[in-house]
Amino acid sequence: MMDWRAERDRTLLALERETRPQARAEAAELLVQIAAEDPSRASEFTEVLARLLADAQGEVRRAGIGLATLVLSAEELPEMLTARLADADIGVRLEATGRIADLALPQLRGALARMLEDPVPEIRFEAARGMAALKHSAGLEILIAALDDAGLRFRALGALAELGDAKALPAVKKFFSGWLVPAFERTQAAGVLARLGEAEGVEYLLKRTQKKWSADRALAVELCGEVKVPGSLERLRSILQDPKDPCRGAAARGLGRLGDPQALPWLLALMEDTGAPEDFRLDAVDGVWRLGLPEGQARVRAIASTFTSPEAREELAELLQEKP
Repeated sequence: MMDWRAERDRTLLALERETRPQARAEAAELLVQIAAEDPSRASEFTEVLARLLADAQGEVRRAGIGLATLVLSAEELPEMLTARLADADIGVRLEATGRIADLALPQLRGALARMLEDPVPEIRFEAARGMAALKHSAGLEILIAALDDAGLRFRALGALAELGDAKALPAVKKFFSGWLVPAFERTQAAGVLARLGEAEGVEYLLKRTQKKWSADRALAVELCGEVKVPGSLERLRSILQDPKDPCRGAAARGLGRLGDPQALPWLLALMEDTGAPEDFRLDAVDGVWRLGLPEGQARVRAIASTFTSPEAREELAELLQEKP
């Protein structure tokens, strides 16, 4: 097995000696991958982080932001990201704004507000998405405008659902009723409508949960829980408890997001069923954890050793660090 420290040092040396921009960017990304393979390595990448963030090439600095999320503490990361918002490179500003949006920290609202004025539309969108996560409507018009952008509209709909501002209703209704809207996007729009109390959104989501062979069914199932569709508790239960239903995992995640304690024993039954597919069991773990009940959390910790694949163990470790 290759020594990861030797690989790190070799890749860093290649970055310093290489002159071709693409090759240098690839080397920087490889350094991030090496660090990401094992969280315990983070402390040994501090000097590498400083090197990437100080690089003259924007793509390398952008990779440095990704490395910073692995190396820096929760207290250190916001300051570093905020400092990158003034970078001359568009990619760096975009990466930093998106990372700040993902943090959803109230103390960073001012930083996001400034980026709503950035000349680059994609950066303004990331800032608006972050403001929506903070339940602030300053970026509402940017999110509505993004419904006309095929590359952004799915995430824009998700942000509008999270924001929950009724001023978005006319635009979302128009999009939802449009011709040739892709199934996933129409279902996502239905989720926004349901979140805002519109009956047509509720009805659409429930109907999609019955379309067993539709590609967007899993999304509809999970959204029923996330936006707390009336009547979804029993609907999701029936899907969860059907061994032949391919959307059992989506139902488990949806029940966790629904937040009804009645779902705990149903989720525990799937989570602790060692004969069930591992991905379904992991979805049940996610649902149990999101319910936030002490009994469920204790049972999650108790069954962690029954998952054997490295991927499952890594996912569990990350989940246990999250606040329910």
